[in-house]
Amino acid sequence: MFWKIKMWLSHIHAKLYNRKMIKKYPDYKDDEYNCGDLKFVWGIKSWDDLTSKDANLYSMNDLDIVYDREKKEYMLGIETIYTFDDKEDEIKYLEGLLDKFTEYVRENKYITNQDKMCLTYIESSEPWRAETISELYIRFKIFVNGFKSVFGE
Repeated sequence: MFWKIKMWLSHIHAKLYNRKMIKKYPDYKDDEYNCGDLKFVWGIKSWDDLTSKDANLYSMNDLDIVYDREKKEYMLGIETIYTFDDKEDEIKYLEGLLDKFTEYVRENKYITNQDKMCLTYIESSEPWRAETISELYIRFKIFVNGFKSVFGE
């Protein structure tokens, strides 16, 4: 009986929480693309993800973009658990992610003009957070090219 009451209260709590989020964020839905202040935007699902769904907040993603509604910024997540035989394979992995991110940016017509960003702006903020997807893309591109420059042959 205790567990039934506990489950019922948990269900009520979840419904109230979802109502609160819908009131706070009109685009909020109770699904795998939303969790509190976070909204899944886009991702590349990892090859070893066992779910049958598309990339989302709960799937294993090699690269993903999540929007923090509270802070009004985009966050980039990169899967770093993989081990590689050598730096060349690691560079290929990063280049593949950058290629897919580039496709996404072009398909959605985001601005990718690096002239709009100066060194101070790039240095003064976290590399995996940005106000726009364009800025996030440019930061990731700088990271990948810098990684290649340092560790490539």
